[in-house]
Formats: sequence, C-alpha cells, structure tokens
Amino acid sequence: MKETRQVLLVEDDEGLRASCAQALREAAYAVHEAGTPPEAEAILSREPIDLVVTDLRMPEGGGEAVVRFATELSDELPVIIITAYPTVESAIDAFKQGVVDYLLKPFTEEQLLSAIDRALENANARDHAELLRSATIGSPGLEDLVGCSKRFNELLAAVRRTAPLTGNVLITGETGAGKELVARAIHRLSPRSDKPICTINCAALPDDLLEAEIFGFEKGAFTGATSSKPGLLEEAQGGTFLLDEVDELSPAAQAKILRAVDDKSGRRIGSLTPRRYDVRFLASTNKDLRKLVAAGRFREDLFYRLAVLEIEVPPLRDRPEDISRLAVFFLDRLLEEDPRHKTRALSEEALHRLVEYPWPGNVRELQNVIQRALARARGTLISAEDIDDCLEHPHSPPSSAIAAMPREKALVGFERDYLISALERHGGNVSQTARALGIHRTTLQRLMKKYGLRSQRR
Repeated sequence: MKETRQVLLVEDDEGLRASCAQALREAAYAVHEAGTPPEAEAILSREPIDLVVTDLRMPEGGGEAVVRFATELSDELPVIIITAYPTVESAIDAFKQGVVDYLLKPFTEEQLLSAIDRALENANARDHAELLRSATIGSPGLEDLVGCSKRFNELLAAVRRTAPLTGNVLITGETGAGKELVARAIHRLSPRSDKPICTINCAALPDDLLEAEIFGFEKGAFTGATSSKPGLLEEAQGGTFLLDEVDELSPAAQAKILRAVDDKSGRRIGSLTPRRYDVRFLASTNKDLRKLVAAGRFREDLFYRLAVLEIEVPPLRDRPEDISRLAVFFLDRLLEEDPRHKTRALSEEALHRLVEYPWPGNVRELQNVIQRALARARGTLISAEDIDDCLEHPHSPPSSAIAAMPREKALVGFERDYLISALERHGGNVSQTARALGIHRTTLQRLMKKYGLRSQRR
C-alpha cells in the first residue's frame, strides 16, 4: 500500500488555505494547516512532515521564518514558497535557504500539485540513492565491486578465498561482466598488493608487437627500436600480470607465454640474457577454454597452468538486485568527476527501466548508459525517457531472472531487511544507525516510516 505523504500548508489567507487543503486531500495527501509561523513551527516540531508549502508574506516573521525553522530542523525537508509579490532578491534568498520551488499567486490546483509531486519525487530519489550509496561502500580492496545479490556475494567470497593464495587464476565471464575489476580486486587483496598489476589485451596487437609489449626489447632489435624498453612482465615484478582475452593468443604466442608461466623467465627481443619474473599470472576470457582445448585451438598445458584456480563472473541479468546499486555507484562517480551537473539522482521510474532491461553488454553497458543519460538529462533527475533514449534495445524482454522477480522487489526489496539489520546492530538508536549508514537522521526516519519500522531502543 502506498504511504500517505504529510504536507504542511502555511497560509494566513483562510480562503486560499482551505481551497489548497481540499485539493491536496483530494489528491490523497495528509494535510496539516497553519495560519501563522508559530503554528507552523509547532506542527513541524511534533509531526513527521514530508513537505512544506508556505506563503512568503505573513505576520509574525513571515514565510522566511517558516523556511528557516524547517531547514534548521532538516536540511533535506523540501519547502515550496508561494507569494503574490515576487522579486528577484526574494527568490534568490529563498533558494539559498533550501527552497525547492516557487509558485506565484494566482496559481492553479494543477500547478500546486505538480510542484508538490515534483518535489517529493526528487526527495524520494535522493532518499533511495542515499541508502543505496550507504550499502554500496565496499570493504577495502573491493571498492569497485558493487552488489548485494546472492550471485554477487558468492563472487566476493571466491575473490577473498583466491586472493591470498599463490596459484594462477583463470577468470571467466561474458564481455563487460567485470572480469578486469575482479582481477584488480584479487591483486589488491593479495600479498602482492604493494607491487604493480600490469595488463595486456591479447586481442589488441599482432604477435610481434604483443611479444615486444610482454617481454620488452633491446635497442636495435628491430627497425624503430632506438632504445631499450622493459616488457610488462618486468614492470609487474613482484606483482600481478593479467592476460586479458587470453583465448585470442596465437599458437606461437601461447608457446612463449607457456615458457614464461612455467619457468618464470623470458628474454627481451634482441637479447640472449634470460630475465627472471616474480609475478602471479591472472588470465581472463569470455570463451569456454575447455572447448577451445578440445578443438585444438588452445594449448592444454597452458590452460592447466593458468587455471590452477578459477572464478566465474556472473552476467548482470542473473543478478538484477545489483542493477540499481550499480547505477547509483556509476552516477556518483560521474558527479565526483564533474560536480557542475545539476542532475543529482535517478528517478524511480528510471531505476525501474534499468532493472527491467536484460543488459546484453553487462556492467560495462550499464556504465555507458548512465554516462549518456547524465549528458541528456535536463532536470535534477535522470528520467525514464533519458534512459530509454540511451538503451540499444529499449523494449527488449527482460531476462528470466528479472522477469521472475517483481519489479519492486528487484529495485528496493533489500531496503527493509537492510534497515532492520542496521537498527538491530545499534540497539534501535536512530542517530547511531544513521551515522553508521552515512545518511541523514531525517532520511532514516522517512525510510523507517515508509517500511513501518519503529525504533525499539534498548
């Protein structure tokens, strides 16, 4: 059942206040009325108000006093002001104090309801994003791996088990699923974390350039070699070396890599002196290497040396619970890089669109969609239309895992259990819980109200 939002209406004109209150009640809002700033302050002090609508010119301090009291009570409480005497100065002052909208008298019921709906949608998106953000903060070394689903937690457990070991690791998964992120997490959690991790994309270069990049070369080894250059295996000394798209290695390149993996040594092009490598090998692929081995396209001995340990990265469509959290994570990163954007969050409908999409390009596609949608957005929220315009196939049917899950559960199903767990850890203390989650106390109170939770403080 949808919660009833509490609106405080502050207006000294009794006739206008009564007509506005009736329109709001007919729109299913719970309305609290005040004719003066002191009455408004008394209501704000005792009632869980979700939004304030106040006239600007009134006796006993005027609307400015209401705005000041409301924003001091909570800097997240949306306030809309109404006035018949607009000035540029009063509008600027109001917005500086945290006012979210400005209505000029006379206004229609539709204009009032539209302003309130818009302000509450922004507040809802901010609350949801804030809780998602608090649940997204990962353990040290795992900051780039984001999720809460069962499949994701199984992946994290595999990373934690694998990282401290010495064996080479084969990481499998579809294109864009996050294999390189997993490789970097393994490195960061390993005893080699204080040394470099170097990566080579095996599909990006022809054999001669690939060999030069991996093993290095001496001056004069070939035309254009005007100076010596160490290879990536030397640069990764003491650390980790990732062979990305390892299935793309030619037979000749596979033989050279096998020697390096087996002997932990190799030679620069143009040199007869062997060099020792102290590296841990990681390899990633979106192919089934066992099938390639059976087909004679990949060396069996190299496969077994690389696949001492194996980790499979699940596709995004198999972990729909993680989609909204990842979207907020990517948006936050973009806003950190360029804080000039006025867009601050994703609307609820935009999040629904993201959750329902099958994501053939996985996490990488989601990241690109968020980046494009932010560039398109014109308001404070990224809309569902912004998302649709950025999807390759906006009307694709959802995957079986997504279709089997009610859209509300996929989007916010984790929130209630997450809040209950956090409150229990802090003995029901709302202030301590909010601090631990890194969200405002008023945000936590609104979310508790949304899910019918009460503080059982011990």
